[in-house]
Amino acid sequence: MCCLLCCRRGFRLLGRDDGDADKGEELLEVQGEQVRAASSEQSVMGVEIPEEQGRPQAPEERRNLISQKVKRERPVVEENVIIQGWLYLELPHHHRWPWRRVCRRWFVLRADSLDYYRSTMLDTRPLGSMVLTSLCSVQTADGSWFTGTGYWKLTVYGRRHHYQLYTGRLSDFMRWTQAIQAAIDCKAPTETPTLVLIRDIQENVSNAELVEQIYKRNGILRHSQQPLYAPLLPFPYGAASHCLKSRRGYTTLQDEALKVFNALQQLETGRDAVALMQGILQTGLDLQPLRDEMFCQLIKQTNSPPHPANAGNLRNWQLLTCMVITFSPSTTILPYLSFHVR
Repeated sequence: MCCLLCCRRGFRLLGRDDGDADKGEELLEVQGEQVRAASSEQSVMGVEIPEEQGRPQAPEERRNLISQKVKRERPVVEENVIIQGWLYLELPHHHRWPWRRVCRRWFVLRADSLDYYRSTMLDTRPLGSMVLTSLCSVQTADGSWFTGTGYWKLTVYGRRHHYQLYTGRLSDFMRWTQAIQAAIDCKAPTETPTLVLIRDIQENVSNAELVEQIYKRNGILRHSQQPLYAPLLPFPYGAASHCLKSRRGYTTLQDEALKVFNALQQLETGRDAVALMQGILQTGLDLQPLRDEMFCQLIKQTNSPPHPANAGNLRNWQLLTCMVITFSPSTTILPYLSFHVR
């Protein structure tokens, strides 16, 4: 009797190993057809349906035939990254492409730079990079731009170039604007050599010998017949560039500062002195942030000129007098101007 029972159990086990295996394969084929049908419905509807828990897994070869998963690039997360994401960048104009070109790039904001890449893989070399300093600025377009284009626009100005960025989401626009501005505000104030020397002179006003040595050792404080290649004082990059263009044809503050110094050098030659003085005064009236720079340039040109009794030096002092009557310098430059006049 025991032998019969053992034989019967053995046949059942054998049947489970052989017959049930065939049934398992048939079950997998049926499930495969169901998965294909479900995947086709998903592709039509555009919705991803997660796999049910407890579903028997097919072998590796058959699983690849049933459903092929698309590999997507995952953004690399670094410790020093403040924010990263996709933005639309307007490329600079080129003679081959006179129309506006906008491309989608992966932007990464770090503590010291704003970089963009072609993809989310940050191990490659960035296509562009902007070093962030305290002189960088962020300007945003008003709501009329979004009404006309459907995109929010922000412009980031750097020393050598600027980025015009676009996004269709207001949340991304606010997030990027606030993050970039916060990174700029964290930077230490940028000081030019002239500003540092002015502070040294103000701190050592009582020591006449030391002040005289400062003037002798630093030619940037004395009269120069060479053109000026950079402003004497720091200006934010792109500051008021858009509003200046609509007023009397002004460009950026950096360019206007160099134009003023060029006009001062022409004033010393005596060519159209009255027109030049009127133009310089008008520039000071229109551009208030440029007034301290104009005072510093005049102090420079009236300090140790090669010919003090020359008519050109007299015109510079006349212009300085007219400027003091027309508008006054800031509290930072006023002590320096007072010391120079004395």
